[in-house]
Amino acid sequence: TLLIYRGNTRGGDIFECKLKGNTWSKPIRLNKNINTKFHESSASLSPDGKKIFFVSDKSGGIGGHDIYMSELGKNNQWGPAKLLPEIVNTPYDEEGVFMHADGKTLYFSSKGHNSMGGFDIFKTIHENGKWSKPENLGYPINTADDDVFFSLSASRRSGYYSSAKLDGYGDQDIYVITFLGD
Repeated sequence: TLLIYRGNTRGGDIFECKLKGNTWSKPIRLNKNINTKFHESSASLSPDGKKIFFVSDKSGGIGGHDIYMSELGKNNQWGPAKLLPEIVNTPYDEEGVFMHADGKTLYFSSKGHNSMGGFDIFKTIHENGKWSKPENLGYPINTADDDVFFSLSASRRSGYYSSAKLDGYGDQDIYVITFLGD
């Protein structure tokens, strides 16, 4: 399954493509529990495909763009979206949500929390029904520029993200970071 963002007159929606053999299906717009008349900008599935985490600036949030979660119902449709709690969402923008293959670690970018400047990348862990206090991934991943759309390999060895670092090639560039360790 591939989730993609498509801009439109409202700002943008999330679509889904499925791989069948070696052919991708045409993008299908996700239902009204995900896509609204507001701006839905990024999304990530849980490893089992039964939860979707997504970002929206719809009304009823904490402020700016917030992170929501929806569960797949028995009818194979996404259910009502639930706002993640204030320990995760802030009055500022959250963006670039990514659920790791472990099914409990959520990476996202935020202008809130203890940001170094602009968007920084954070992680929070869902255990015993609660989200942990988001942890800033720190330098050299985060800088005074916008650092967003982090994803991490299942092995936790390689991370990929977009940054507006001054030494890049242009506006936003894609970076890879290799984590060393045991």
